[in-house]
Amino acid sequence: MNRNNKLGIAAWILGLVLANVLLFCLSREMTPTLWVTFGFVWFAFLSVLIFQLLVWKQIADSDTKVLHITALSVSYIYIVIQIPLCAVFAIGSGVIPWKAALLIHAVLMILAWLVIIGSLTGNDHVQKVDERQKNHHIEL
Repeated sequence: MNRNNKLGIAAWILGLVLANVLLFCLSREMTPTLWVTFGFVWFAFLSVLIFQLLVWKQIADSDTKVLHITALSVSYIYIVIQIPLCAVFAIGSGVIPWKAALLIHAVLMILAWLVIIGSLTGNDHVQKVDERQKNHHIEL
């Protein structure tokens, strides 16, 4: 594991700690809205960590790194959005219905993962076209 990966994991841990501290320090009571938010925070952080570890494992050369920038960026943006959203739901946990929290978190998660999966699908297509072009020029 190289230095950038260690820094990425350290940032991931700090973000998760920050989100949980905000969640439990800003809330006034343990409501269903708080627990829905807690579950989505953990799901977001764990799924992004698993995704990043898989991507880091696959990245072998600079071409592959460039292709995965979009998906990694979206996963970081998803986490960055999740932290203030966590604070908002913690502050309003007594007023905001748990169904609204569930809906907002689910929509955010689905949108983020659709963009990530779409990016990875596009990357696969770009790699196939690139390989085909490289092989075509060798045959000539």
